[in-house]
Amino acid sequence: MHTLLVVLHVLVVVAVVGPAMLTPWLGERALRARDGAAVHAAGRRTMLFNALTLLAAVLGILVTSTSDDYAFSDPWLIIASTLYVIAVVNGAALIPSTLARIGKDLQDADGVLDGEVLEQHRGRLLALAGLNLVFYSVVIILMAWRP
Repeated sequence: MHTLLVVLHVLVVVAVVGPAMLTPWLGERALRARDGAAVHAAGRRTMLFNALTLLAAVLGILVTSTSDDYAFSDPWLIIASTLYVIAVVNGAALIPSTLARIGKDLQDADGVLDGEVLEQHRGRLLALAGLNLVFYSVVIILMAWRP
């Protein structure tokens, strides 16, 4: 049973975490193209994939609870879990709301935004997307390395 749970956990992580890490960058691309609808779509996809990572988390909890080698008190698991929670909040709440605001501004302005406003939006989005990429990357490294 433990092996099956590990396989399912890894499959879900591969299928969902990669897109959760990378879909915010589609919003940045749409922002550069000044396409408000595409920015909104990227926000919805970002929220969806980050929410779907909860399935990987549930499977990870099941894997840990059926494991003889690892426990929830292991420092690497505590650090990875904390960073995962931060990444999910960032990816499922902060990034999508930022993309929604940017998309609304682009649609209200018919794609014509002041250069300074555009760069402010872009900077905020890149910062949040970059943090998400770093958080998920560290979680993946800790889960694979298990120091």
